[in-house]
Amino acid sequence: MRPSDRPDPLLFNAHLDPLPSVPSPRRRGAAPRPQDAPDYRRYSLADYRQRRARHRTPWRDLCPAYAFALQTHARGWPRGPEAETDGELAAHWDLVRGDSRLDWDQARQVVEDAWQALDHLPAQATGMEAH
Repeated sequence: MRPSDRPDPLLFNAHLDPLPSVPSPRRRGAAPRPQDAPDYRRYSLADYRQRRARHRTPWRDLCPAYAFALQTHARGWPRGPEAETDGELAAHWDLVRGDSRLDWDQARQVVEDAWQALDHLPAQATGMEAH
């Protein structure tokens, strides 16, 4: 794997929460929505902000799922019910999830949402070079 093929190490560091632990006072306008993000980094942060607010899921659990989604999307893993790769994805998740406490059933929704976001982003906005 070339260094340019790796996701942004600053974004995908599970030990460095990219958002403040205390929410800032309400600013004008709503927080950015994941579906409006112009690139994958901002998508991940906006999605994390929502998941942390709803479920209190910490960054160390979600970060590996965002990285996993980016890697599997870039490599063109088949997906969807007809793809019959859920078992392979689950096994691969178990190998790469690191310290994430999410099992595959929990991570799958994060990954699927991220895949949908990646489907709508231009290749340059993913932070990975096209192969």
